[in-house]
Amino acid sequence: MDHNLVSYPAIITKGAEGTNIHFPDLPDADIIDQDYYQALMRAQIGLAIIIIDLESHHEPVPQPSNPVELNAQLTNPNAKVEMITTDLDEY
Repeated sequence: MDHNLVSYPAIITKGAEGTNIHFPDLPDADIIDQDYYQALMRAQIGLAIIIIDLESHHEPVPQPSNPVELNAQLTNPNAKVEMITTDLDEY
């Protein structure tokens, strides 16, 4: 079984609308879901789909930002930076 794992930092914010997952490097993969674990699963799938789409169109895939630097820029106390990992071979 091949694995093509990639990880990107995401800013995760919990609010009244649910869990918001924002990828600063790949905003097309952003999602909002009422359930935290559902949001994480959808973020993994969305991240893979966006990267595969960029690669299939021979467009550059941005390098992941430094999560420490992103964390230092946060101003919302309800936000945190987490690395989201996905396996491109699954999609």
